[in-house]
Amino acid sequence: MAAFDDKAVIEFLRRSYFAVDGLWFVRVEDEISYGEALRLDEQVWEIMPKIQARKARQLLKIQTGSLADLALALWLRFAAEGCEYRVIERTPDVLRIEILTCPWLDGLRKSGRMQIAPDVCERVCTIDYSGWAAEFSKDIEFSFECKLSEGAPGCIMRFARTCESETQPHPDEKREAAG
Repeated sequence: MAAFDDKAVIEFLRRSYFAVDGLWFVRVEDEISYGEALRLDEQVWEIMPKIQARKARQLLKIQTGSLADLALALWLRFAAEGCEYRVIERTPDVLRIEILTCPWLDGLRKSGRMQIAPDVCERVCTIDYSGWAAEFSKDIEFSFECKLSEGAPGCIMRFARTCESETQPHPDEKREAAG
């Protein structure tokens, strides 16, 4: 068996991940409508962050629902997607991340579909990152301060704790301990 360059394999998988999402969306749009494609995409992205966040928690052995642990899990997600970002604020109550390059937006740009970017980013990304927040704690709210898709130099995402339960174990850990 031939030896493979790990980076080449990762890039192959990353491109396949983005391609299947884009192809699926375009096919539904062609067969039914843009509105229906977006509605179904929203349903998919209500579930995907649950799967991703839970797997990230498992791989990174994350035990709490803290914003610091959410930042660690998002690091894994951004690394897997090839997203360039920086943490601009991290306190026990607030996590602010700036996305500098977004492969999803780059894909829309390359396919000549930037006209749908603000709509897709507002609806899908908000659902996606709200899902990540909810997987870490019901007490974390997500919002965008600005977006690349609207011409900002970066997407600034804000995760904020709504009460003081940051050091509590994730609900899954409580169930495991009790069972």
